[in-house]
Amino acid sequence: MKARNIKLLKQKAQRIYIGILLSQLTKFIMIMTNKNYKKMKNVDKEFIMDLFLDSENVCTVNRLVVSIANVINENHDNLNTLGDLMKREYNQVSQSVSDECLLGVSIRRVKCFYELVIQNFTDIEYVNKFKMKRSTVEALITFMKSYIKPGNIPLDKKVHVFLWFLLNDSSYNDIGKMFGLHKSSVSYIFNEIASLLTENRYHFISWPSSEEQHITRIKVNSRFKFPNCVGFIDACRFKVGPQRNRKEKPEMVLLQAVCDESLMFMDIYIGEKGKLRKNRVFKESPLSHELKNFVDFDNHILGDSDYRLKMNVITPFTSEELLTSEEMKFNEVHWKARSYIGRAFELLKERFRKLNHIDVVKMESVNYLISAACVLHNFILMQEGCSDVKEEIVLCDDGVSINTDIVKTAEEKRQFLCNYINYMDLEE
Repeated sequence: MKARNIKLLKQKAQRIYIGILLSQLTKFIMIMTNKNYKKMKNVDKEFIMDLFLDSENVCTVNRLVVSIANVINENHDNLNTLGDLMKREYNQVSQSVSDECLLGVSIRRVKCFYELVIQNFTDIEYVNKFKMKRSTVEALITFMKSYIKPGNIPLDKKVHVFLWFLLNDSSYNDIGKMFGLHKSSVSYIFNEIASLLTENRYHFISWPSSEEQHITRIKVNSRFKFPNCVGFIDACRFKVGPQRNRKEKPEMVLLQAVCDESLMFMDIYIGEKGKLRKNRVFKESPLSHELKNFVDFDNHILGDSDYRLKMNVITPFTSEELLTSEEMKFNEVHWKARSYIGRAFELLKERFRKLNHIDVVKMESVNYLISAACVLHNFILMQEGCSDVKEEIVLCDDGVSINTDIVKTAEEKRQFLCNYINYMDLEE
């Protein structure tokens, strides 16, 4: 079955070459029709020669060229019709190319893939391939223009090379073959753009203002009846290192993130390789020292039981002892409200498939890749919003004031919130 799939993919890859050759031959036919032989230099001779040197395609291509030549000799009057047919065939081939075909088969370098295929995507095809709108990528390119100097490779092509790397489980070599670049150029483009996004991440990932926190409080309380919540903290693991040796257990790295009710990341921190305990990574992160300056006494972020209970980090009651019905109700509401961060991580990993296994050796590059993906996650939400988030009608006030004379410890604050949630549940 596997051999059959590989054969089918190879056939699809071959169709790409034939499709692009058809476009070149179409140019030739149009030139012949118009009797404008000076335009012959515009035909991509290098590409056609490269194609003919490919032993796997030579028989098919030879038959194709001979057939076309016969048609030209026998029926010169129908050249325009033939050209139209060839154009339609080329467009059909381009649209039918799948990711597996492009990425799963070793094909020769196609210099015009970006120019002839990607730039001719319809809006729907573009969103399907790049997981974002064309206008979003154009806005990203506009942002980068002031940071990246013009070079031999156009900036728009660089950005698409970088996005293709993040969006697919492909090596530098695979992407180089697709975009007509050497793998070292792809590596350079990745590091150039990933480092740029990482260095400028504070433009897109930042702790919300008091006014923005107030809006989050209202929305979370309105939807889940959990008061005074301004964010949600959790961490997810990523495999890192080469994929060549699958027998060895892959190393892992932990991404800690805080998000709001719109799934936007407010803070991110990447732990050291091999350190996988959430609370330990939290202690090492700058956020653990700065959180008291970001969150007022009444407010808090929600985290799971892997985090230590703090005044500004509220965790659920643990089941080491038998929980009361009130504590169970608190845990239920806490779990539902905390689901935002889980959805944010799911959206991040579904969009950027490279995060499923980061086959990058240098830890600095790993940090760049994860940070850049988080920046793009926020950038896309800023440009497009999130269809996964349902806007709630605000039906209640923004929360509750906590008396500092009564509540002095984190345990007392959690119990106060537990009592309030259960009281509000009875009122309904």
